[in-house]
Amino acid sequence: MIFKNCRRCRHRSHSMVIYVAVCTMSLLIGCSSIRNVHQNEQCSNYPNPQSSQYILPYATGEAYPVIQGNCAPEEYPWTHYGNLRFAYDFGMPIGTTIIAVRAGTVVFVRDNFTDNDHGKNQGNAIVILHEDGTYALYAHITNKGSKVRVGQIVKQGEGIVLSGNSGESPTPHLHFQLNACGDFTKCESMPVSFRNARSGTNRLEQGEVYTAE
Repeated sequence: MIFKNCRRCRHRSHSMVIYVAVCTMSLLIGCSSIRNVHQNEQCSNYPNPQSSQYILPYATGEAYPVIQGNCAPEEYPWTHYGNLRFAYDFGMPIGTTIIAVRAGTVVFVRDNFTDNDHGKNQGNAIVILHEDGTYALYAHITNKGSKVRVGQIVKQGEGIVLSGNSGESPTPHLHFQLNACGDFTKCESMPVSFRNARSGTNRLEQGEVYTAE
């Protein structure tokens, strides 16, 4: 257990599981150079982007590349397979404002590590619980980069954190994933589409740049 590293973890019964999961896992989120590799047979059931509840995690008009997409091969240096197969890594400069992809309640905040801290358990992150019970993880944020606190209700599109390079991260980027439950070590990530990405896009492709429209 490493709760001593969770600067603003509060032991509330309704969200204890998310604190345990995020505080004890290594935020095993990494990426490497761009490569168009997917195991397409594992990636399916994406929601219709036109009716999606989610928007891209950055401001309208901004554009960033997907440096690791969904269903990467199960080999080094890729990590988006298994429970992480529906996660996305967006390459972006440290200090980029990240917005909430959907309204919800902040249930976890950790931003005490620096962008030079790359240990296994040194990934800064926040987690937001949505009204339908899904959880959004925003990881590798910068030191003191959180603009929110545990228990705070945020609106969709609201600035919530500044991106960074903390934890197991070889290059500045944002790791984003949606989960069906708060235990990120057990629940699988979920397919997600963004309604303000390129028209008709249900899955973001690795190596492509996407503008928030």
